[in-house]
Amino acid sequence: MSGRFPVPGYPRWTGVRADIGTMHIGADGTLTADVTVRVTHRARWYVLARQLLGKGVPGAAA
Repeated sequence: MSGRFPVPGYPRWTGVRADIGTMHIGADGTLTADVTVRVTHRARWYVLARQLLGKGVPGAAA
C-alpha cells in the first residue's frame, strides 16, 4: 500500500503532504512504513504567520 495523504495541522492549501512508501514487518511483528513529508514554502509562511499572531502551531507540543 502506498499513497499521498494530507498532514494534520496544516490546511490543504499549504501543500504539505505525507508520502507513504513501502511497509515492512519487523522481526518482533511490528508493522513499519517509510514516510516522507513534503514541506513547502507556503507551509513555512503559514507557520511563521501563526507564530507572529500568537496562535501557535496546531498539534505542536507547548
